[in-house]
Amino acid sequence: MRKLILVGLLTVVLVPCFTQQPQVKIPKVEEGNAFLYETDETGYYISHATYPFGTQVVVTNLDADPPKQLQMQVGGRIEQNPDWLAAISSTAAGALGMDFVKGYTRVRIAEIPKVTQRKAMRATVRKFSQFGLAIGRRDGNDMTAAHPSLSVGTKIRVTNPKTGQSVVATVTARIRASQTRVLELSQAAAKSVGVNNRSTEVRIESVDK
Repeated sequence: MRKLILVGLLTVVLVPCFTQQPQVKIPKVEEGNAFLYETDETGYYISHATYPFGTQVVVTNLDADPPKQLQMQVGGRIEQNPDWLAAISSTAAGALGMDFVKGYTRVRIAEIPKVTQRKAMRATVRKFSQFGLAIGRRDGNDMTAAHPSLSVGTKIRVTNPKTGQSVVATVTARIRASQTRVLELSQAAAKSVGVNNRSTEVRIESVDK
């Protein structure tokens, strides 16, 4: 009798352990409007309010007939806005068949599971490159910068394409994501590349380790 009771108790405890399904994170899927972000940057880049930099996503142009899909990489930030889900680089917008006159399109964005992203993300960090607006706003004589998504300690090369001046700066802080600037430079770093209190377009590149 004791053996039967013991077997029964073990069955009650162990069976759920073997039958319980593992929890799997379901990739996020969103739909909304994406506007064209005009830039000279070549590559399939998208800016988003919440996705971490380097995230790989599949973007579908729902306005195209038939709908067009493109795998893209999150390379920037936009402010959260109920009217806009994302911003797409010129190169990516062309490949997606976006109407450049209209300037925006309805899209579906599906995150690619992180397991398949790891190698791509490591390569992305080493080869990071983007255009954006920078301003010389931070105090200090050190060559430092603040960026919306790059990790603190990341070394970047900032180049003013109009003058050819460049400087290597270290990211020491984060700034709020904005459509009006992607980088804030210390006064010393800004002076080195000809950036002042007015926003200036610069190229930002990772420094090879």
